[in-house]
Amino acid sequence: MSIQILDCTLRDGGYINNWKFGRKTIQSILDKLEHANIDIIECGFLTGMVQDRECSLFQNTAEIEAVLPKGRRNSMYVAMIAIGEKELHPAKLSPYDGNSMEGIRLTFHKEEIEQAIQWAGIIMDKGYKVFMQPVGTVFYSDMELLSLVEKMNVLHPYAFYIVDTLGSMYRNEVSHRFYIIDENMLPEIRLGFHGHNNLQLAFSNAQVLGKIQSKRTLILDSSVYGMGRGAGNLPTELITQYINKNIDSKYDVAMIMDVYDEYISPIRKEYEWGYTMPYHIAASNVCHPNYATYLINKQTLTMKDIEKIIQSIPENDKVIFDKKRIKQLYSQYQSKKIDDSAAVGEISQMIRGRKVLLLAPGMSLLSDYEKILKFIEAERPCVISVNFMDSRYPIDAYFVSNHKRMDIMGQDIGPEEQTRTILTSNISERGSGEYMYVDYDRYTNSDEMVSDNAGLMLLKLLKQCGADDVTLAGFDGFRHGRGGNYYSKDLIFEVNEAEAVEKQERIRQQVKELAETMRITFLTSSVYE
Repeated sequence: MSIQILDCTLRDGGYINNWKFGRKTIQSILDKLEHANIDIIECGFLTGMVQDRECSLFQNTAEIEAVLPKGRRNSMYVAMIAIGEKELHPAKLSPYDGNSMEGIRLTFHKEEIEQAIQWAGIIMDKGYKVFMQPVGTVFYSDMELLSLVEKMNVLHPYAFYIVDTLGSMYRNEVSHRFYIIDENMLPEIRLGFHGHNNLQLAFSNAQVLGKIQSKRTLILDSSVYGMGRGAGNLPTELITQYINKNIDSKYDVAMIMDVYDEYISPIRKEYEWGYTMPYHIAASNVCHPNYATYLINKQTLTMKDIEKIIQSIPENDKVIFDKKRIKQLYSQYQSKKIDDSAAVGEISQMIRGRKVLLLAPGMSLLSDYEKILKFIEAERPCVISVNFMDSRYPIDAYFVSNHKRMDIMGQDIGPEEQTRTILTSNISERGSGEYMYVDYDRYTNSDEMVSDNAGLMLLKLLKQCGADDVTLAGFDGFRHGRGGNYYSKDLIFEVNEAEAVEKQERIRQQVKELAETMRITFLTSSVYE
């Protein structure tokens, strides 16, 4: 079997940094991959939604030609048109002239097969090689796959793919589909495999396919350091080194490592991708990894919680990410209505006639430690911490609305603990302490992105309990990078920077609205002021 490598760093990897590699970086990556002898190099998306020239998103072939290596090229250059996602109608393509990219990868869902075949015909008539890529091949039955192969035999594309969109396929599932296609598709049509690493199987599945005896050319998709959405892809440096050692020494792996050192490593410091437990859960339940991403970014759920929510996704919604559906399922999971009048009464009694000081775990709890203690000594407020414990402060009550935080704190809250614990009703009882439960739904707000932010929920609860003067400390806000803005490494959870910054602005707006009905004072510096 002849094996070719298709590197998709600039296209699939672009999901990580919104395709903002920079024009010079795009040119350099293409040049280095050319010198590494990569067989096929994907430049990015062909799309009608181009942002700027610094992105690997192109609106025509002339823009792609401008970034290709000058002089003789041994690699084939391709771009992707994704039906339903940033698509560009093929009628807008200029005919192939031998100077720009040579091939177009066309992705499509099951219900878009006829449209894809029509579009592929237009692309081929313009002189381009077409790679047909059915999204979520795992969802095709054997008969559906055979029917599609028959259509490919009529169309006669350059390549046809097995696409493990959800990263859920084991080696027997991949090889089963390979044999079905290999036995029934015209031998001159290349067969490709695009794997994702949700189950850590992209590399092993590629090896399995590479060992199958076939006269057909196999194309394996990969990206440098596996850069790609969610759990990422098959790493180019791994598969090329494997081929060099076991099949045919033809790739310059050192040049691929140069791409990592110069361009991917700095991106990796800013953005996260790769195998995680939530992506494993998503793949194990054969559903889109964006569901896991959404739930991870909530930063409120344990792995068990995430699995339960993902398992509740209807079969028809698993393949294509439906944000409205996962919002609904998350809200349903968290919602546990209770009568909290007794707890509200206890909290009202606890704060009656006193100022209230809320402590969040920002770095200012350390930097302004003396200032905070002086305030406590002078004002004798009721001190309530938000989702953390700290014996250095005289805390009257812990407020916990977050499953993950309670998992950490619960082991330390026992019968001997003098500090009261207030839990929202979405948290089942953990540990052996005595808790005051308040209704989760009652204290959320209408802004979905920050609806169950713990600080906002506590402010709303205190307002319900009659508090009219609340002071905040440690509500520093978000700072990206290792350590973030938490004063203790035990409190750090991975976060999505762009989403966290947006949340920060929305929290500020919610605090502003609450301040219209109660006095809110910041004792330490905060972005929410």
